[in-house]
Amino acid sequence: MAQDTQHIITIFGSDEGLVSQHASERFARLSEGTNTFSHEIIDGNAPDADSAASICYQIRDAIQTVPFFPGLKIVWLKGANFLGDSVTGRAEATEKGLQTLSDLISGGLPDDVCLLVSAFEFDKRRAFNKLLLKSGSSEEFSKPDITQSGWEEQVAVIAGNAAQERGLVFDRDALDIFVHRVSESSRQIISEIEKIDIYLGQERRTVTEQDIRNMVSQTRTGIVFEISRAIESGKVSEAIQLIDFQLEKGDQAVGIIRAAFIPALRSMIAARIICDTYSLNPSFKTEFYRKMESIPPYAQKLIPLKKDGTPNYYSVFLAAQKLGKKTLSKLKKNLYECLQADKSLVSSSLDAQLVLHRLAISLAS
Repeated sequence: MAQDTQHIITIFGSDEGLVSQHASERFARLSEGTNTFSHEIIDGNAPDADSAASICYQIRDAIQTVPFFPGLKIVWLKGANFLGDSVTGRAEATEKGLQTLSDLISGGLPDDVCLLVSAFEFDKRRAFNKLLLKSGSSEEFSKPDITQSGWEEQVAVIAGNAAQERGLVFDRDALDIFVHRVSESSRQIISEIEKIDIYLGQERRTVTEQDIRNMVSQTRTGIVFEISRAIESGKVSEAIQLIDFQLEKGDQAVGIIRAAFIPALRSMIAARIICDTYSLNPSFKTEFYRKMESIPPYAQKLIPLKKDGTPNYYSVFLAAQKLGKKTLSKLKKNLYECLQADKSLVSSSLDAQLVLHRLAISLAS
């Protein structure tokens, strides 16, 4: 029989916090008004293939067992770890267990039974997973890929929503720094916001840049971001302090140039050309994005791309806010200085700290 979307529900993704939260919320909604003893929650954390197979058979038996009380029966496979591309997932015992469930699902679940699956590891190419997605409704919650451009906006949305739930509001610079100091995990994001909420108390609800510096630990990604922003804003002493901190932690000077200096300059050059040519004002993000979408295709090529190939307006928007009176010729000269500094670091014995200090002073002036 064809399954209704409420008979099979799959919630999956690499963001364990969001998957757990949404699966719990879905279970609470489905079970509202029903008898608690009618439902079965089965832990899906299997240490090996035999355990995974045993869990599959438990799910099968739970689905086939007639509920003692009338109404909907929910069978929740909670936090399954054997639906991904892993040794346990590919094992013969696991495959046999999943095949048993596949046969049961293909034959149709009873009208009064709902199968809820939550999984942190989920390979969409596997036959059983394809059947789950085809047979019911699904939601995916994955961590942003911080190796790809455009991840900042995804983290900003998660952080903004979590802050709003607690009555907090980030000012512009505070949110940017927060995004680059936390990881892509929603659990850490929410945990850090809870700390900030307690720190501010009930009297103050606006989160400032200084609050983030006081409460959220620095990471390499965050320091690189702050070096870039300090250079864009002309804050020489702050840039030098951050550079020295990162060098003391063992980071290579060439890596700092390529991760902080050059991307910042490229974004500023793109912002300078686009803002001057098309009269863009970076005061309002929504309006800025709307106008960016309307510029000609050849101008769009200046904009970095996201993982999906669409333009990443975020970095250009941030750079445009800090442009001030910087001219295109000055920015091009700065980019050339980065090239010269990079070459000197890899081909000479010049002091790395001195090279970065001089470069920061030149770029921030």
